[in-house]
Amino acid sequence: METKKGNFSNDNTMESIQKLTEQDAKTFLNLIYAILKDNEIPSEKLISQVLSVYEKKIPRLVKARQDNN
Repeated sequence: METKKGNFSNDNTMESIQKLTEQDAKTFLNLIYAILKDNEIPSEKLISQVLSVYEKKIPRLVKARQDNN
């Protein structure tokens, strides 16, 4: 379920994370690591980027995998 801002609730985010394949999970961890490693990003933007992975990218990938099956 999406909230007013277009973000997914914590329950839906956790459900999406649990549906990731091992390879997808590793890919997202590498993406998050790359975001965190970048010291040029101000902290507010850093948090926003990491949240975007959890709230937008992971659920989209899970939905796409389900649609393909």
